[in-house]
Amino acid sequence: MRPVPTAKKGAPQIRALTGARAIPVLLIVVFHYHEWFGHAGRPWYDAVVSKGYIWVEFFFALSGFLLFYVYGTRFGERLSAPAIGAFLAARVSRLYPLQLVTLLAATVAEGDRRISQSHLTGVSFWTVPAFEGKTWETFVSNLLMIQAWNIHDVMSWNPVAWFLSVEFFLYLVCPALMLLAGARFGWRTLVIGAAGSVLLVALAATSGAGIDLTAHNGLWRGLADFGIGVSLGALFIACREREWTLPTSVHTLAQIGVLAAVVAAFYLSGPPRTARDLMVAGPMFALIFVLASDRGLIARALHARWLLKLGEWAFAIYMVQYVVMVALPVRGPAAAPWIQGMLAIAGSIAAGGLARRFIERPLAEVMRRRLLTAFGLLGGDR
Repeated sequence: MRPVPTAKKGAPQIRALTGARAIPVLLIVVFHYHEWFGHAGRPWYDAVVSKGYIWVEFFFALSGFLLFYVYGTRFGERLSAPAIGAFLAARVSRLYPLQLVTLLAATVAEGDRRISQSHLTGVSFWTVPAFEGKTWETFVSNLLMIQAWNIHDVMSWNPVAWFLSVEFFLYLVCPALMLLAGARFGWRTLVIGAAGSVLLVALAATSGAGIDLTAHNGLWRGLADFGIGVSLGALFIACREREWTLPTSVHTLAQIGVLAAVVAAFYLSGPPRTARDLMVAGPMFALIFVLASDRGLIARALHARWLLKLGEWAFAIYMVQYVVMVALPVRGPAAAPWIQGMLAIAGSIAAGGLARRFIERPLAEVMRRRLLTAFGLLGGDR
């Protein structure tokens, strides 16, 4: 039996980055709520909420940063089939259970809608028009997690799962990308980061929708952010290995400054979905780097237990939000904007916590072990 490759030793959890997932995912939930049900009509509020999609940049870059932090040395030096197999088993098994369950939940919701429409109109269930994007073809692509690989022009079934589809693609290319980047910070990692930056600028300048790209060209958006994150991860490790220690006060000032830049960018970048989205994305990337030290006032605040717990639930919260909003008893800010928004957030947190506990964690472990067995990395070759 071959030993199962594990993550690089000496890569402790960066708690501030775990806690840092909590607030952005809730801001994304609020963004989707208002996109689907209408905005509040308050400029000070809508200026931030209407650009909530830019927090996706934070998560794609964070993924590249953390994966280089954990796997960069291994994949940057050489690739081996056992190491790649173990990596993909660990990462894909974390994605797929929630993808499958939320896809089935969205299918049930669509079936319920068709039954209701059938009763109201007196037509057959099968002749009720399908919602855009909810077809057999998109169901199959969602089942395979390839729905955002420029196959379709619209989001489908569980709309937010386009992010997961891109993340799946990034996991597949991650080992090769890290081999190109190298095990240490240098010109190769700089090229990866620069290429990601150029690609993101090109997308923002030519898309007509800023960087709000999802089912179509979301793949390139994710790759650009991921490359920037890989470069930042390599730079962070280089700084840590050189033991460049700074006073805690410097970390605090840097974190406050970058966070202030993020907030200012939301208000100064003008309308959403323009090339000025980059004004917000840039400080978000910097925020990952300045929090990674785990030192400083903001980083320490992110160690709060409730934030760490929400950070652990972030992926599940993100994946269940559409199902929660479909189930909201009353819809639309015109009826009760703040109450409805709070219901969307509270419902997503509660459902996300349950999904993390009873779906994501147990099923991911089962799937991981089965994939390892299939790859011949657990229980002998098969």
